[in-house]
Amino acid sequence: MDRTRFRGLFCLVSAFSAATFADPLVEAASNAGAFGHGSFTDHSNLDVLPALVASAVLALLYVLLRARPLVAPKSFGFVPLLPAIFGAQLAVLYGMETLEQIIVAGHPLGGAIWLGAPSVIGLALQGIACILTSCALARGLDALTRAAIDIVLFVRAICLRMPSVDRSTLHVGVDSPATARLHPLASRTGKRAPPFLFT
Repeated sequence: MDRTRFRGLFCLVSAFSAATFADPLVEAASNAGAFGHGSFTDHSNLDVLPALVASAVLALLYVLLRARPLVAPKSFGFVPLLPAIFGAQLAVLYGMETLEQIIVAGHPLGGAIWLGAPSVIGLALQGIACILTSCALARGLDALTRAAIDIVLFVRAICLRMPSVDRSTLHVGVDSPATARLHPLASRTGKRAPPFLFT
């Protein structure tokens, strides 16, 4: 997988994570009256858990795919990706909030309810969450990828150092089933051994 696809996957991880992180905090502040007495939320956080699971699965996929070559992954700057991440984050937020409204109320509530706050404040808070989450993930996912590579290399080194057993050098005892099959008389107790042949 080339660097362009890794960047795209990183954008998705950041978008889902930022939306999951910011949405309940913004809604909690809004429900507490921090943005005035208007109704800016649907008073439900039903959408957070599925979005959290999706972000965790995408993060795991990102780490596994980057660790596949078993070499130290090259980091890339996430700052140029922030506009794409922010756009994807808003799309994810709108999708998860709209689905939640359909489940809770039976229909979309319309307006800027999906932002959880007045439009300007909601967009600003989502933007801050986008930057903070992307910065944390850029470092955290790199660290997890390197740790995964180290673990795989360590396990592989142990497996390569394990001595292989040469079956031709194994000593088979007289009383073992293998000897009994090769020399049936040798395993019979209480019988006289056959005479030696002299040449």
